[in-house]
Amino acid sequence: MKATSLFTLTLAGFLALTAQSMAQTAIPAVVLEQPVYTTGMVGFTTNQTARLTVLNLNSAAATTTPSSTTTTTTPNNCTVQLQFFDGQDKSLKSALVTNFAPQTATSLDLTRTEVTTQTTPRAEIRGVVTVNPIATPVASPAVPGYCSVFTTLEVFDATSGSTITFTSDTRVSNAGPVMLPLSALR
Repeated sequence: MKATSLFTLTLAGFLALTAQSMAQTAIPAVVLEQPVYTTGMVGFTTNQTARLTVLNLNSAAATTTPSSTTTTTTPNNCTVQLQFFDGQDKSLKSALVTNFAPQTATSLDLTRTEVTTQTTPRAEIRGVVTVNPIATPVASPAVPGYCSVFTTLEVFDATSGSTITFTSDTRVSNAGPVMLPLSALR
């Protein structure tokens, strides 16, 4: 009986000490999803352009008036990074788009002549979109928030404008959420 009481007291003391220690060192943080979407490899050749397009699927601001109370929801702007990579995972071109408004699209074009890592007329590339990238500039006007996107990759003939290849098939290629201290969002 005494051993059980001693164990219970020891455990309670340990838990109290641990809780106090954790409370003193806790840093307020927020968990942001930082999904990275990749397309599959596509080929393109002379006089063709690849276009990586992202649509911000977040809904625009909405106002509701239930029972004489007006509520306005603020739309979530996004920060996205669009990139092209070759088959050896070498970065070919990228663009950072901050304050990307809901229900709008942005794109990045890559011409065959910009791909200098491959010497054959046909080049293999893939598109990558990172939502709320860690490398967002400090002076960015947008605070990273939840962002749902739809990604497409198109290859078109630069002369006629005709689409050669189109895909919206993407895969998430990262490990998951990122924890940021609240001070990083100010």
